[in-house]
Amino acid sequence: MRLLTNLKTIRIMLLSKKLNALFAQNPVTIFIVDDNEVFVRALKADIETTFIKMPLTIHSFTDGESCMRKISEEKPQVVILDYHLNGNNPKAVDGITILARIKKENEETNVIILTGDDHIDIAIKSFKHGASDYIVKTETQSQKIKYSLINIFKIIEAKSEAKGYQHLLIAGIVAVSLMVGGFAAALVFAPWVFK
Repeated sequence: MRLLTNLKTIRIMLLSKKLNALFAQNPVTIFIVDDNEVFVRALKADIETTFIKMPLTIHSFTDGESCMRKISEEKPQVVILDYHLNGNNPKAVDGITILARIKKENEETNVIILTGDDHIDIAIKSFKHGASDYIVKTETQSQKIKYSLINIFKIIEAKSEAKGYQHLLIAGIVAVSLMVGGFAAALVFAPWVFK
């Protein structure tokens, strides 16, 4: 089991090297929102170690309210959000409410919901509110989070490439339009050119 885990870690590290170049110009901002500060520190260190050469900015919050105060300023690409955020404050807003607020602020933000509860109702609710992934806190959570991040990074890359192709297509259409317009203008104002 340990050998298998080490092989998976090596695979993630190799994949992250490919992703490093993608985000060299635009560092990825990740928010971790969990009321367990020890868990947050460990997760942050694990992500930084796995994606060591990738330009990352990771912010951590112990409640959803403080996360929401920073979200419009930082515009994170990824939020790793605990479902239960009331361990320290019983009046704290839950993860689903924060998820809805994040999506209202920026639909493009990818949100990974973490929970200690393995209930299908929570998973369904999370996905209905726009979660990118749902991970139950178990002994394999770290690996699952890393794989989820890699998938999210690949989606961000694909969207970026699609946007680039869209710009090329628009430029091509404009160029063809200018050529057709120039040809039409030449026919009207300088018909002798075509004789």
